[in-house]
Amino acid sequence: MMKRMKVLILFRLAMAVAVGLCDLDGSNTVVQAQERAQKTDLADPSIQANADQSATRAAIDKTTQSFVEAFSRGDVNQLAAHLSDGAELISDEAPPLRGRDAIIKALTNHFAENPRKTIVREVESLRFKSKLAATEEGLLKVSVESEAPKHMRYSLDLIHEDEKWQIISLQEWPEKNADLLDLEWLIGTWEAKRADAEIQVTYEWFGSKAYIRSNISLREKDLTLSTMQMIGIDPRTEELRILTFDVDGGFAEGTCTREGNTWIFESQGVLADGAESSAKNILVRVNSDTTTWQPISLQLGDETIEGIPPLKMTRVKPAK
Repeated sequence: MMKRMKVLILFRLAMAVAVGLCDLDGSNTVVQAQERAQKTDLADPSIQANADQSATRAAIDKTTQSFVEAFSRGDVNQLAAHLSDGAELISDEAPPLRGRDAIIKALTNHFAENPRKTIVREVESLRFKSKLAATEEGLLKVSVESEAPKHMRYSLDLIHEDEKWQIISLQEWPEKNADLLDLEWLIGTWEAKRADAEIQVTYEWFGSKAYIRSNISLREKDLTLSTMQMIGIDPRTEELRILTFDVDGGFAEGTCTREGNTWIFESQGVLADGAESSAKNILVRVNSDTTTWQPISLQLGDETIEGIPPLKMTRVKPAK
């Protein structure tokens, strides 16, 4: 029984790891857009008719998507073409930037000093303030090379001038559940196989993406162990937390911090017999289909376990 318990808690603690667009100064920025387009009464049926025109929406979508793609390429000329003369970008971490020339100068310096970013835009709303003014809001997934994406909120104010839609204000701020959404790439099934053992982990969203739930199973000869985890944001501290429960009644909880493509998990727990345990684990995203995890240190009661090599996990492709 004790051997089984140690195998279970070792596995459980190890598995605790299983788990900008406006970034001009190398750090996330917050832009507070200032409304400068003339507002008109949205109750006017003619305005609503214009807002509902698919051609108008398509033109705005084309402009915004072109701007995002130009940022990903580092194409300052194309970016400039989408900005109005009086465009502004305001951050609480850097001096305000007002005017197309000031923004393009800052972007030029940014691209020279930072690696290119890949940006995926998810539009959530498009509101018309008048026939010639609109606001688009949504989510940005920003990644560098093979790193897991970071999630940011954005808002763009646009006006129609010179026979085209142009950006007059840009705002970006961290998504409140960004730490959890940054683990979205884990969703699916992962496995690791060795001659005498097999581990399989399945991740799925729980609720309205409020948690990631994982089910973990270890098969070794005639031994099968199961563990369930809930991963989510603590609303009091806004930290990423993990709660782990094993089939024998033990449990663990911990916090997680991200450093690039690496997640560091520190957890404390208790075995079914009341003995205390703790662990520090490292999760590394190698690419979208490969990860490694490694317990750096494990404490099981009075016993310390170190020197455990990293375990490689690969994504299980869905059956066609």
